[in-house]
Amino acid sequence: MFKLNPLKHLRPFLIYGTAAILTALLTLYILYLQSRRDLEPWHLARLDAEFTAEDAKAVNTLSDYQRLEGRVFSQLREEVYDQVPDEQRRLVNRYADGSLADPTAYPRDWNRSFELDAAPAAGGLLLLHGLSDSPYSMRALGERLNRRGWRVLGLRLPGHGTAPAGLTRATWQDFAATMRLGARHLRQKIGPEAPLFIVGYSNGAALAVEYALARQGGEDLPRVDGLVLLSPAIGVSPAAALAVWQSRLALIPGLEKLAWNSLAPEYDPYKYASFAVNAGDQVYQLTRVIGKRLAALARTGGL
Repeated sequence: MFKLNPLKHLRPFLIYGTAAILTALLTLYILYLQSRRDLEPWHLARLDAEFTAEDAKAVNTLSDYQRLEGRVFSQLREEVYDQVPDEQRRLVNRYADGSLADPTAYPRDWNRSFELDAAPAAGGLLLLHGLSDSPYSMRALGERLNRRGWRVLGLRLPGHGTAPAGLTRATWQDFAATMRLGARHLRQKIGPEAPLFIVGYSNGAALAVEYALARQGGEDLPRVDGLVLLSPAIGVSPAAALAVWQSRLALIPGLEKLAWNSLAPEYDPYKYASFAVNAGDQVYQLTRVIGKRLAALARTGGL
């Protein structure tokens, strides 16, 4: 006896119906993101003097890095400060010359890498700030430990301390290459026997773990005697895997706002208020690398 299978006939409608609903939801989401505030110079600047992992062979000392850092901040002046429209030159706009939020209006711009010497040094401390932060967030800790005899290096990671646009292109590999440069510098300064610690906050802590696992896995890196992990960004929601697709959509002309999870006025001298989608993707990619290396070392007894 012939029997009808209603699901067989309904399946195409279910598939096409689901696809239509998802397409409609995606379209509404894109329209919502595009309806947000206009992009400002600090969202659009291309600071192409910024250090990348590909520069590591040519830029391999702290002095080299700081010279390049100086070029980045010169670009920041030209591409952002000088481009801010008059209506945005407010008392608390980070990029308005002389405002209360302008970091260059103070005796020292704590967005830049800093080093605190000690002689003789009890050891070396490499301080790594968090995502969208700057060396300022590690300043007080570094000064306190320097008074106790430690040589301190607070690194500015690429894409940070300048304009939020920097984090639309920076990668975790750029951060890791900078960290390796800093570790080599400190080890050279304090000598082979003195203790060297990496102190990382949030994404900086994840970078510290990546460094330790890379050395454990055989990469030729200076010895580190310990890690101090402050609120480490080790576990990230699996939903962060979708960030890369939003970043790719943002490459389509007219959809540039999709590159941002949040667009906000910049009123903090040392931390971005706007948050780039790529920044979340990079910390997600970093946690995946850490997980894979932990698993590989565990299989071979390397832990």
